[in-house]
Amino acid sequence: MKYGFIGAGNMASAILSGMIKTTMFPADSITVSNRSPEKLEPLKKAGIHVTANNLEVMEQSDLIVLAVKPQMLEEVITPLADKAAGKCVVSIAAGISVAWLKARLNGAHVIRVMPNTPLQLGVGATAVASAPEVPAEYFQTVLDIFQAAGETAVIDEALMDTVIPVNGSSPAFFFRFADAMTRWAQAQGMDAALALRLAATTMKGSAEMLLQSGRSAGELTRQVCSPGGTTLAALTAFDDMGFDALVFEAMTRCTTRSRELGK
Repeated sequence: MKYGFIGAGNMASAILSGMIKTTMFPADSITVSNRSPEKLEPLKKAGIHVTANNLEVMEQSDLIVLAVKPQMLEEVITPLADKAAGKCVVSIAAGISVAWLKARLNGAHVIRVMPNTPLQLGVGATAVASAPEVPAEYFQTVLDIFQAAGETAVIDEALMDTVIPVNGSSPAFFFRFADAMTRWAQAQGMDAALALRLAATTMKGSAEMLLQSGRSAGELTRQVCSPGGTTLAALTAFDDMGFDALVFEAMTRCTTRSRELGK
């Protein structure tokens, strides 16, 4: 099977990094297009075929990942429509439905996915929309591609807008939280780099506890708290200032924006 990427931004580079670290996806089986020679140069050095011509990618590949922004997608795929028949096209664009893509890519098998930026380190989380009409070989290959750089979960396509704030956009939420913690500590006289390292390491350890302990997030929260203690005092601020409502609203706005992009 030959693989193609249209777009060579951060997410495409992260996916490609995971692919070529395995023996399943030889670098010389991959072709990537982008308008920027600077973005293509490191891929070329890794043995990947590069080009500025999107049509060349479509013609030479069996499975093509559309790694472009939602706002650019129609402009990019319109010239490719008549070359898509029988090929598997994978979209990572937020808000763009399978139906929308299939209407513009004549005869293509389409799979929608939502990855996240930790794929760059091989610890990503990718949601893949179920696609029973797509040949099993193609669907399994898509799972293999994203499992090469982290975890995957297959969900109903109807939930693809909902999942974006859960795994797609949420790294920014965690980064924002870590940044606020670091700035507060710095204001109290602590070294910023040290505070960030402690906060980030704690976030990493807490995530592992969530995944491995078998306990719910609520149970683990209560485990940290002792009656009249410091953690409980801190959490009263979460309650007083409506932390849950803030998170719910942020996630709602994220999903709403995804739906707007798909119109």
